[in-house]
Amino acid sequence: MCGMEKLILASSSPRRKEILLMLGLPFISIHPDIDESVCDHLAPIERVLALAELKTRAGLVLVDHGERKQSVILGADTLVALKLRKSWKVIGKPSSRDEAGTMLGMIQGRLQHVFTGICLLDGEKGLVKTALCHSTVQFAPMSPHEIEAYLEREEWEGAAGAYRIQGWGSAYIERIDGSPSGVMGLPIHELYGILKEVDFVLPRPLINVL
Repeated sequence: MCGMEKLILASSSPRRKEILLMLGLPFISIHPDIDESVCDHLAPIERVLALAELKTRAGLVLVDHGERKQSVILGADTLVALKLRKSWKVIGKPSSRDEAGTMLGMIQGRLQHVFTGICLLDGEKGLVKTALCHSTVQFAPMSPHEIEAYLEREEWEGAAGAYRIQGWGSAYIERIDGSPSGVMGLPIHELYGILKEVDFVLPRPLINVL
C-alpha cells in the first residue's frame, strides 16, 4: 500500500487544484514545463493520454531523488475538438483575447467533444496507470455581443476551448453528456479508479464518500 499522505499534482491548472481541494484529497503541486506540440500529430484520444503521461514523468524529475519512491504523481491534459467529416478540429487554449473570440465563434451553436486524459505514476511500485474521459458539450448559439461580453469576463484565459463550465460559460451550455468534472479538467470517477488501481490510501473520511 502507498503510505504517502499527499498526491503530487503535476499541473498549474487552478481548476484541477480546486477539484482536489473539493474532494478533500491532500496534495502538493509542481509545475513541469513540457513542449506540448510534440503530440500535435496524434488524434485527440492518444494526444491527451500521451500529454498526461509526459507531464507526470516530467513531474517525477522535479521531485527530490530521495522522495521519488514515496511519490504518487498525477498528470492530466484536456482538449476540445470538433468532429469533422473525416478528421478532428482540435481547439486548444487561446493565447490572446482575439484568438479566444475566434474559438468561441467556431464552437457556438455546435456539439463539441472534450477529451481529458489522466496519468498516475506510483514511484514505489513503478506503476503507470492512465485513464480517459470523453464528454460532449452542446453549445448554444452566441451572438457577437454575447461573445464580446463573455470575453470581457476573462474566463477564457488558460481554458481549453476558451470557456469554463464552472463560470459564466455555463450560461451558453445546453447539454453535457458525460463528466462535468472531466470537462473541467479532472474527471473524478476516472481519478478514483486509478487511485484504487495503485492502492492509494484515501483519507478515512473519503473512503465511504467516493
